[in-house]
Amino acid sequence: MILAIAILCIVALLLGLPLFIGLGTLGTLYQTHNAIDLGASSFADLTRQLTVVFSDPLSKLTGDQSALFLTIPYFTLTGYLIAHSHFATRVVNLYLLLIRRIGRVGTLGLGVVCIFIAALFTPLTGASGVTIVAIGGILFPILTGAGYTEKRALGLITASGSIGLLFSPSLPVILFGIMSENKADINELYRSGILPGLLLLFSLSVVVFFYSFTGKKSTTLNLNASVKAVEFSTRDALKLTLEIAAIPLLYALMHSRYMIITELGVFFLLYYFILEVVIFREISVRKLLSVFEEAIAMVGSILMIIFFAMILTNALLYDAVPQKLFGYISQYIHSPLTFLILLNIFLLIVGSLMDIFSAIIVIAPLVIPIAESYQIPMLHLGILFLTNLEIGYLTPPVGLNLFLSSLRFQKPMGEIYKSIVPYLIALLVAQIIITYIPWLSLWWKSGG
Repeated sequence: MILAIAILCIVALLLGLPLFIGLGTLGTLYQTHNAIDLGASSFADLTRQLTVVFSDPLSKLTGDQSALFLTIPYFTLTGYLIAHSHFATRVVNLYLLLIRRIGRVGTLGLGVVCIFIAALFTPLTGASGVTIVAIGGILFPILTGAGYTEKRALGLITASGSIGLLFSPSLPVILFGIMSENKADINELYRSGILPGLLLLFSLSVVVFFYSFTGKKSTTLNLNASVKAVEFSTRDALKLTLEIAAIPLLYALMHSRYMIITELGVFFLLYYFILEVVIFREISVRKLLSVFEEAIAMVGSILMIIFFAMILTNALLYDAVPQKLFGYISQYIHSPLTFLILLNIFLLIVGSLMDIFSAIIVIAPLVIPIAESYQIPMLHLGILFLTNLEIGYLTPPVGLNLFLSSLRFQKPMGEIYKSIVPYLIALLVAQIIITYIPWLSLWWKSGG
């Protein structure tokens, strides 16, 4: 009966059942099968056993680790404030002003600027889909107006939609630190992600410059009237300076440990609230309510998924599933390098099928003990985990960013697949380099 219900639950998940309901049901069923005596002498005994099932996840959400979970709403609210402001428009307009001044060289670098805008935007919003939806519509006409073909512009925006997830204050980094039970310190994860994150940016930039120098010069020089007429006032410059100034300040405070991660979340939520709502007045009170509604819906879904996923994770750990998996895998795989190849492939598949929050919550607790058995450094594992899931968003046929891009730009999936190929290849090459050169993740620990 339990097996039949579990199968029905998995099928329902594939058909659209909310993830937290599916995880909660599967976890409770698994615990019922392994840890609960349905033949308990009294209802009170059965209730006591069921309480044990929920007590550990609840204690993590409300106990010693609750401070880490508080970072999720703070940074999510901050990201949504920035997403609904004119921050991205100001960055683009500034660069378009430079293009008008310096001509073809600036046009060649426009794609790179779009990549770096996405890299700034994605960690602030916490989810790559927001990047495509929020700034994709701004960047697409600018790129095509500057001479990029629709295919090139489409591929660039889609690929850039998941870039930057390694940089602070990215929520997936915080979530991995939480799910590792602090084996991977969050501040250290951000530090470890700097070079791998820059390598991913560089890999996309190489494709952009390759396209630029192999394309027709007449196309590259084709700046449309909207680019020539772009306006960027002194007031815009002042606003952008204040907005961008918070980013190096965030890194400085985080790595100096002057503030803990929760205090940073509060500080930057207040900082951007005062800027965008009080001083700039780009977000009205009415719009602020809808912004908070969106953000709180995201926060609520993440926290519910975490709670119910922990039930399933605890059940799997109780039954020693990671140890059993390692015992099976170790019969055939003896080299850590071979294990990393299979891990990359597995995580790319997971990343293409699940959103990054669900993947971290469900998969990380199972992978971490196995990776430790192969003596993979925890910080290196965290970076590999996150970069694979990041690239998984772009992996055909069902990567999330592919569907979002198709929906946002009203393009068929076949066209999206073709546009993404060179960028995906570049990211996969970068991923291989990150995997087999651990120094990129651990340079700061070695004194390098």
